[in-house]
Amino acid sequence: MIPSSRLLRAVALALVVLASVTACNSGGLTQGPKLASDQALRVLLTDQPGSLDPGQTQYAYETAVLRAISEPLLKPLADLTGVVPAAAQSYDVANGGSVFVFHLRPSAEYSDGTPVKAQDFVYAWQRLIDPRLASPEGTFFAGTILNGDKVSVLDPQRDAASIDAALNTLGLKALDDYTFQVTLSRPDPAFIWLAAMPAAAPVRQDIVKKNGDKWATSPDTLITNGPFKVTEMVPNDHITVVPNPHYWGARPTLTSINFVVVNDGAAALSKYKGGALDEIAVQPAQASSVAGDASLKQNLVRTPDLTEFWITFRVNASPTNNAKLRLAIAQAIDRDAFVAQIFQGQGTPAETFIPKGMHGYSSSLPAQRFDVAQARASLAASGLSASQLATLTFSYDQTSDFGKATANFIHDQLKTNLGLNIVLQGLDTNTLASNLGNGNFQLAGPMGWSADYPDPADWYDYFLTTSSNNIAFYQNQQYDNFVRVARTDVQPDRRDQEYQQAQQMLVDDAPVAFLAQSVSWYLVRPYVRGITTSPVDEWPGALDPAQISIAPH
Repeated sequence: MIPSSRLLRAVALALVVLASVTACNSGGLTQGPKLASDQALRVLLTDQPGSLDPGQTQYAYETAVLRAISEPLLKPLADLTGVVPAAAQSYDVANGGSVFVFHLRPSAEYSDGTPVKAQDFVYAWQRLIDPRLASPEGTFFAGTILNGDKVSVLDPQRDAASIDAALNTLGLKALDDYTFQVTLSRPDPAFIWLAAMPAAAPVRQDIVKKNGDKWATSPDTLITNGPFKVTEMVPNDHITVVPNPHYWGARPTLTSINFVVVNDGAAALSKYKGGALDEIAVQPAQASSVAGDASLKQNLVRTPDLTEFWITFRVNASPTNNAKLRLAIAQAIDRDAFVAQIFQGQGTPAETFIPKGMHGYSSSLPAQRFDVAQARASLAASGLSASQLATLTFSYDQTSDFGKATANFIHDQLKTNLGLNIVLQGLDTNTLASNLGNGNFQLAGPMGWSADYPDPADWYDYFLTTSSNNIAFYQNQQYDNFVRVARTDVQPDRRDQEYQQAQQMLVDDAPVAFLAQSVSWYLVRPYVRGITTSPVDEWPGALDPAQISIAPH
């Protein structure tokens, strides 16, 4: 797979959890839930954050903290059916879906008591597109906001004198202190998800101007607008946040969240067992021991990630230019066995493109469903025999245990179910990437995609004829047309149908054979209450930490 910050940031699995909420009644008098005297929550961070600047964060262990301390305009609903107001109390859409006007909350303040203003969002979003910052999430905003593409490609050295003026041409405007207007380059129904990204939080220009790049490295200068604020930052040990007394919403019940940095899965599990952590992600190496522990598995919840894995075919060269052969291979793979053996249960079978838990998921596209009889029929329909496919080669990354295990699994499945004895080609990471980029392969994997934001627009561009990610060299003009029309279609039902037709083509044409969707496992103490889980959470309850409390225990 071609290395990219957007391609598969998810071989290490992480995400979400569930806990029950209880209420107590006594003598007919309704009471609120009883609380422990200590309302400090201890949450695992799997690595040390490189930054808590909204314009620089990119990893889950960074946005895990950022969601608690910074608040963008909107917030995803936990079930991803839409968004709700956050820093903006409402918004209007005009000009056929190309202009969004956000009305900020007049009572919203930063942790130092300064009001949150529309100018702060203008500045923050300009920073995201400013080529001098090189924001990891900047491309999403540059590709959507008016003139963003033109500004983002300016050279920080060659065009230094013109960048500030260029930033003022972006479709970003403060109509007044509490009205933020965004003009898009075209209608974009997915834009609401960008406005809800942690990277879209406001940034104070006066703070950055005074402190430079170090503004987000100290609790004294990391001034944010979320329900919590940072009070301690000890590198490679912990980050502590406490309630922001100036937050517009209800004051959190938790008195603090202590994000503890532990980058070893076994050590994290040991700390959880010893009572030093309340929530941890279960790493694949510890999955079997956790699942086999009668006590631990009571606190275990599995939640699908918005991440899929597949194997890719070179569709414009023989023999994998034969669609029936590709379908035969896809139909010959027992995905339940793949999840059990390779994912150690931390996954779920995938036969379609859009992952379960995201809008656009479909369970009614059976073309790639595991069916040995159908697989053999498809192979016969291809006109190719096992002897003609004796040199069919599967390329994989020999430095990856996941890659090796997947390759061996696919080899054995095709031999058992189709009588094909494919050749396994283990390559170093760089050689494999080069071969994929040059089209020098027949089958390769595992590869896949992890959602940047929960909208189909983030997925379907992957297989466009013109996409650099489309290493299968898949070309289907109808697919391209449906995807491009859906990208700007502001009629939800019609847009859904356009994407669904594109997904049907993708599953039937089989430029890839879908394998599995990853599933995150978390251990959460039973006394942690008020957690609402979501596939976009970085830790259990990250979307709404103000609702969490600790019960007596």
